[in-house]
Amino acid sequence: MQENSIKIIYSLFYSILLLIIIVTIINYNSNNHFSLLNIQAEKNNKGEEEKEQKEQEQTKDNDKDEENNNKKGNSDSMQIDPAYRSFFPIKQIVIPSVYKTKPNGETYRFNQTNPNDKVQVDEGENKKVFTKQNIDGSWRIDGGRPRIDIHTKDAGILPDKPSLLNNMSNGKIQSWNFSELKEIGYWYKPSDWKNIEVTLIFKLLDSARSKGEQHSLSLVTRSISHSQLDNEYKKSDHEPKFFCGGSSYHNNISNEGNLRMKKEQFHIDYEWERYNETLTVGNIYDKIIGFKAIVYNVNDTAVKLETWVDTENQGKGPYKKVHEGIDLGNWGDNMKVCGAEKDGQAITWGSPIVIIKANDFKFDIYDVEIREIIPPL
Repeated sequence: MQENSIKIIYSLFYSILLLIIIVTIINYNSNNHFSLLNIQAEKNNKGEEEKEQKEQEQTKDNDKDEENNNKKGNSDSMQIDPAYRSFFPIKQIVIPSVYKTKPNGETYRFNQTNPNDKVQVDEGENKKVFTKQNIDGSWRIDGGRPRIDIHTKDAGILPDKPSLLNNMSNGKIQSWNFSELKEIGYWYKPSDWKNIEVTLIFKLLDSARSKGEQHSLSLVTRSISHSQLDNEYKKSDHEPKFFCGGSSYHNNISNEGNLRMKKEQFHIDYEWERYNETLTVGNIYDKIIGFKAIVYNVNDTAVKLETWVDTENQGKGPYKKVHEGIDLGNWGDNMKVCGAEKDGQAITWGSPIVIIKANDFKFDIYDVEIREIIPPL
């Protein structure tokens, strides 16, 4: 009887021990499995959170874009252009040169991360300029009448008001008289742009879509100020005629792809070619194109203007010369008002400013380059 009791006790003990071992093993495996699942879940959750965060950020960006587009009536597709994916905004293309760069001449290249670099461009107060950077790296220029002034490095950002230009501590405008400027050779400094090659790579998105004379984009050279009109000159014959600072050449392309040259005798008095239906590069809407304005002195009294365009390879070239003209000093009828030797005097002096001017254009800028060149013989 006692022996049987002892066997029962041992059996019960071993049964309890075995049960404890089994429970411990099950519990360990269960906990370990949960830990592994938990780790995996954390990884998945982290990935989902990052994905969700990116989606939220993208949604916010898209909402902002949609909101801005709705406000502006913009229905543009903002998809990345495959042709520019490889180098925008990572790097800039090499823009083919028509003429050789002048050694130590002034240059400018578009700052894709900060167009208003405060070094050569400061358009922060112009709400139509550089409104946003697109996902392909280009910058939006909204409609209206945007103007972008690009200065030489030597000049820096010059004031827009003629009275300030005439009274700067670090230099001043040499003269407002065309005969004197012809002899001096520049508006501000010897480093002013004179013989230059200007390249703008852009895409036209929208315009007034009319054949009006004003619906166009111009690359404006050899000017210093367009802030005062001729009819505002009321004070004294002894006061500088600041409106003479608006004298300039315009290489012009219309919203329909037509080309012409314009000469502004002073601000605001134009001589221009009429659009010729045969002088066109065709449709330019929603196409990335390269547009070059080349201006250089032929001699002391004549200036040549050339327009080169690449409409097939998005500004990477080759460029083709599509228009040219020479101002022999007989283009105009009113330049004596600003002291010119004759009414059609050529604008042979340099300027520290190049202007990108548009009327009724909404477009994207991909690149801009300005180089002082060695004129061809």
